[in-house]
Amino acid sequence: MSSNDVLDRADIKDIVERFYQTMLKDPIVGYLFTDIARIDLDHHLPIVTDFWADILFKERSYKGNPLAKHQDLHKKVPLRPGHFTRWLYLFNQAVDARHCGKNASLMKKTAEGIAKTIAASLVSGKRKDLNLVLD
Repeated sequence: MSSNDVLDRADIKDIVERFYQTMLKDPIVGYLFTDIARIDLDHHLPIVTDFWADILFKERSYKGNPLAKHQDLHKKVPLRPGHFTRWLYLFNQAVDARHCGKNASLMKKTAEGIAKTIAASLVSGKRKDLNLVLD
C-alpha cells in the first residue's frame, strides 16, 4: 500500500478505474453492471469521479441520484445486502491498493454508508441494523 492519501481528481479517477476493471469481472456483482445495467464506462466513470470529488473536495460537480439508479436496477434484478458487501469489499481494495490517509478513509467510510443506506432501502430494513460483513 502506498502512503499517499487521495490528493486530487487524478487519484480518484485512478481508484474508480481500477475498481471498475476488477468489479466488472467479479462473478458476484459484475453481471449486474455488464448484463443488467449495461453501463457505458465512458459515460459512467466521469460521473462516479465527480461524485467522489464532491465528497472529498466539495467540487459540486456531481449531478445524479445513486439511490434512484439502484432502485431502478432492483426492479430488474433483486439486489441483496451481499451484493453491497461484495461491492464494498472491492471498492476498499481499490482504495487500499495505493492510498491511505484521511481522504482514503473518508472514501471507505462514505462507501460503507452509501452501501448500507441503499441496501436497507431496497430490503425495507433499517440502515443501523444492516451489517455488511467484509471478512
